[in-house]
Amino acid sequence: DPDPALASAASLIPRLMQDELNAVDFHILTDRERGFLLQNAVKEKKLESFRNLSSLYSQRDRLFFNPNTNPASLRDLNRRIDEASLVLSYWKDNPGNISSVPEKLPVVFTNPPEGGALWNVDTYSPEAFRKEEGIDVLITGSILRVGNYFGVRISALNPEGEKVLWEGAADENDFEKISQEAAAAARTLILGRPWASITVQTSPPEAVISVNGKAEGVGLWSNTAMEPGPIVLKITAQGYSPRVLTEMLIPDEIKHLDISLDETLRPKVLISTKPQGASVRLGSIWMGKAPLSLDQPDRVMSLTLEKEGFVTRTVPLYPETERLTVPLDYVLTDPVEELAASRKKLYSSIAWFSFSIAPTIILLGISQNYANMNLAGDNPDDMDDSYHAYQLTYGLMWGSVAVNLGLLTNVLFKLSRYLKAAESLSD
Repeated sequence: DPDPALASAASLIPRLMQDELNAVDFHILTDRERGFLLQNAVKEKKLESFRNLSSLYSQRDRLFFNPNTNPASLRDLNRRIDEASLVLSYWKDNPGNISSVPEKLPVVFTNPPEGGALWNVDTYSPEAFRKEEGIDVLITGSILRVGNYFGVRISALNPEGEKVLWEGAADENDFEKISQEAAAAARTLILGRPWASITVQTSPPEAVISVNGKAEGVGLWSNTAMEPGPIVLKITAQGYSPRVLTEMLIPDEIKHLDISLDETLRPKVLISTKPQGASVRLGSIWMGKAPLSLDQPDRVMSLTLEKEGFVTRTVPLYPETERLTVPLDYVLTDPVEELAASRKKLYSSIAWFSFSIAPTIILLGISQNYANMNLAGDNPDDMDDSYHAYQLTYGLMWGSVAVNLGLLTNVLFKLSRYLKAAESLSD
């Protein structure tokens, strides 16, 4: 009969390891791996082209010995053979471009035969299974009972050979530790990059854990495949002072954090909106974007919620309120009223533009008069005065032209708004 303890260990260790490796989602390819994939892809293209050409030659041979062969069919077949020959020549001469190979590949877990337990290499060949199933990295091993201890050997097989992940003797209490250490050794191989593991547990357990500005968990959060470097943790819970921590993750580090929050003297109120993301102002002070937690006020205060595309709402915030959710309504406009308003603004802009033309024309005429006086004058003083007057009025005229252009731009803008409103009404 099989040893129950041995069977339990053989089933438990793979499950624990897979739990540790579940966060691994992508493998970063090295240049060597990308070159290998490119070489295999080009080889497959050559084989595919050769098989296609061989099939076409076989079809043509059959037509040669068929007295009822249609000459048009034979010509078409010869044309296809020429095309297939060109394709085969292309793949023979083309080494391919490594830029066409992706930089990362998704990680997919495949269960081994016989239900997912570690198996002894004496009874089945893991390398044969790896090649047969096309698996890039196969984690396998053996486990033996030696008195009160177990002899465990866990390794990873890949195209480059075998890497031992964990090997030694242990008792039943060491299985979790063995799984964690073996998974840590396998993680770099599977990811193709450095990693760091972090587990955050909070007190109180209902605290929200945010990582780099994104909510990731409540009470407990763990990620075993983080990229090394700094991360910002924010821990918040109603009735507690929030904590913000910056942690530096070191490659191959396994970090555990127990974070406790201090209760606040003043209770909190949770402000939410439907939809979320509205700006929240308490009185005239901007507090942030919903959802957010505020100190309960000691008196009734006005709470203003604003979001683009929605009607701004102002609601009272009463003392002793613990949670407030405010629904926001979409901004709805009457197309007829919008068309009338845009028409009125267009007419107004046209009127202002029309009024602005008169000063320009007047200043142009005055400047021309001063220019004529300067040309026709015979008194040096009068000519000097008329020349300065001409320069002044001529400069004012061009200033008036600039005003005209600004008002004309406004007319064109109002015209586009009017046309858009008319189009909406027709729809």
